[in-house]
Amino acid sequence: MQLDDFVSQTLKQIIDGVSVAQDYARSKNANVNPSSARFDSKAAGYIFCSDTGVPLQEVEFDVAVTVAESSTANDGDQKVGEISVTSSNLMTSQNSSESRIKFKVPVLLPHSM
Repeated sequence: MQLDDFVSQTLKQIIDGVSVAQDYARSKNANVNPSSARFDSKAAGYIFCSDTGVPLQEVEFDVAVTVAESSTANDGDQKVGEISVTSSNLMTSQNSSESRIKFKVPVLLPHSM
């Protein structure tokens, strides 16, 4: 997969996930990524809801995506039904890569009124 496809698909899936979570949160008197979120300029990292003054929680995601490709070459493989008989001359090569995706989603947890 090309990098631009990976980035595009990752962002689309994050957006879809947040959208589904927002629908659920509304049914529980909560809000995911509320438009009322404000950063406090005096307290680094402090986010609050401008409507209620309630602090928001930041849910941090750190996802590792690993892609592995392998190929195997054998001399003299034979298959009998579901049984595979392999010679001792086995060559395997494997390429793998890992990508990390980190992001935060602010959440206004349910609160009593």
